[in-house]
Amino acid sequence: MYLIDRYAYTNRLREVEPAQKASLAIVVLLLCLLLDHPSVGLLAVFWMWGITTFWAKVPNLVFGKILLAEGLFLLVAGLGIAFSINFAPQISPNWNWQIGWFWLSSNPLAVETALRAVFRAFGGAAAMNFLILTTPLVDQIDLLHRMRVPPLLIDLMTLIYRSIFILLASLERMYTAQDCRLGYSSFWRSMKSASLLGSRLFIEAYHRSQRLHLALESRGYTGDLVFLPHSYRHDQRFYLLGISVILSFIFARLWL
Repeated sequence: MYLIDRYAYTNRLREVEPAQKASLAIVVLLLCLLLDHPSVGLLAVFWMWGITTFWAKVPNLVFGKILLAEGLFLLVAGLGIAFSINFAPQISPNWNWQIGWFWLSSNPLAVETALRAVFRAFGGAAAMNFLILTTPLVDQIDLLHRMRVPPLLIDLMTLIYRSIFILLASLERMYTAQDCRLGYSSFWRSMKSASLLGSRLFIEAYHRSQRLHLALESRGYTGDLVFLPHSYRHDQRFYLLGISVILSFIFARLWL
């Protein structure tokens, strides 16, 4: 989270109009869903990775680490689609493997469906990574205000995002204190320490939310968080980039 927030504020596209960046990310996400082809999802990853690293100057390793973490979850989901576990061999699937008392079954249609779903989600995740790595939260909030999104939703998003960093800092301090006292020296001590850490973190989150509420009220909070407006620049190259992305996706869907 700290890494994402740091590059969101320091990349070369920081001053570009957030509506342009959000529009490009949404267009890529929608095309991945509508065209529904592995080549489109893979092409979306290359486009978003290239724009983020070569234009915004975010390091390749940063984008790759984030995409790898998301890819592990998508891979597990894809395996759940491609394979099924049964107590007896299935007749309709083409492949059956016996593992102890269970049978692992699959067929070409299930594998194809899994590949489509994984690459579709992979392309959408790359589009969202481009947005979060080039647009800080304050710019996204400003865009949501201009789009007339209900203030309650924006305030909830802001407070939740802020709470993530607070809880991460608390978690790090608690873990360090436990580790210094050999709280993770064995399996059973680790389980006990982890359970204590979870319970204490819940209590800490509750107390911090109470203090945050009092801090907001003492500063005149009336139900709507107010942010200072920021000036942005429009980059005409985004329009040419959007057209290029759309044409490349259509070409990949028709010819690959």
